[in-house]
Amino acid sequence: MGRIRSLSRSDIPSFVEVASLAYPGMGIFTPEDKQKLIERLEKQTESGAKNLFGAYSGQTLLGGMLLHDFRVNFLSNQLDLGGVGFVCVDLLHKKEKIAKELITYFEQYYREKGTAIAALYPFRPDFYRKMGYGYGSKMNQYRFAPKELPKGASKQNVKRLCEENKGELHQCYTRFALKNHGMIERSEEDMKRLFQDPKNNIFGVWQEDVCKGYCVFSFENSKPGNFISNHMLMKEFVWETREALMELCTFIHSQQDQIHQVIWNTQQEAFHHLMIDPRNGSDNLMPHVYHETNASGVGLMYKVLDIRGLFEQTDTMSFGLGSLKVKWCVTDSFANKNHEVLVHFHDGYADVRDDMEPDLTVSLSISEFSSLIMGAISITSLYRFGLVQLSDDHHLQTLHQIFSALPTPICMTGF
Repeated sequence: MGRIRSLSRSDIPSFVEVASLAYPGMGIFTPEDKQKLIERLEKQTESGAKNLFGAYSGQTLLGGMLLHDFRVNFLSNQLDLGGVGFVCVDLLHKKEKIAKELITYFEQYYREKGTAIAALYPFRPDFYRKMGYGYGSKMNQYRFAPKELPKGASKQNVKRLCEENKGELHQCYTRFALKNHGMIERSEEDMKRLFQDPKNNIFGVWQEDVCKGYCVFSFENSKPGNFISNHMLMKEFVWETREALMELCTFIHSQQDQIHQVIWNTQQEAFHHLMIDPRNGSDNLMPHVYHETNASGVGLMYKVLDIRGLFEQTDTMSFGLGSLKVKWCVTDSFANKNHEVLVHFHDGYADVRDDMEPDLTVSLSISEFSSLIMGAISITSLYRFGLVQLSDDHHLQTLHQIFSALPTPICMTGF
């Protein structure tokens, strides 16, 4: 087993060599490509919010990862969240449990910091589910003509944004993030990077001299040999008011002469209700006469590292109005740890109590608990699928009432 340590600036070129072969799809082959990634990683780790770690055997780097110190909206509470990305293993050391060692270190690193939640984007969902990570919200990709979005009365408050607007864009994103469970905080520097991608087009809508919504998109040719037919790739779409939403939709609606399809990725489950015709143009049918509207996929996964700590840090009225004393028995085979926490749900609050007799014992895995507490699945669905055990099934309805108030998580941050 290799020794894991924080990487210094001088270690970054070795990390890039390992990462470039671990992720050949990134196309980092030339010395120039590698130097660009080295400089990017140097800049990212300067602030201390992102940290590179490597697994070593002697002086040989076997693999590495990039850790992210995030703040996340968890049921209207701003909590720390540990993120991990860029997990890579040297080709000569595949299947030697290096990735397992890295993830074990990642989890322990954040447990010691008092961080209750971890998150990652999986290269293979089944691999990380075995490690205790639960699925978050699905991503839905819609493909539709611009005319399928509603056309409002006006788009007069929409304007193209430039880097000078990064502060207003950051304020809009921050207000949106504070109102939506699962959203990760961003800095003004993060918003600045949106403008530094030459492919990005950014438009915002103003109400009373305040940016109340924006969209970020790029263009992609839709048909080889036809330079005037393009797709609009929607990368980010934020709105605070219905009026802002309608003006942005009107703006996109007006692009129909040159845009063949809008390709829109969203975690909004009800998005198809916004469109006049939500079909994706494939003309595929599912029994019995269900028209194909979108592709969907699993992505961001969560793991609760400290169940007691998570409940203790959740001090807002985040749950439904039911009263129940619950003993949570949660198994984490990857960390070789079993959690037992007594929680009293009442009046929308969750209080950790060690001196009470529970009404109900709930037994499940850490992956299913993580999906449940993040609002990605209901307790009723877990029960129906046989993924949770209740000591008394008669309490299922009350438990459902308590957890039905949890919104599904939304996250727009890649890492």
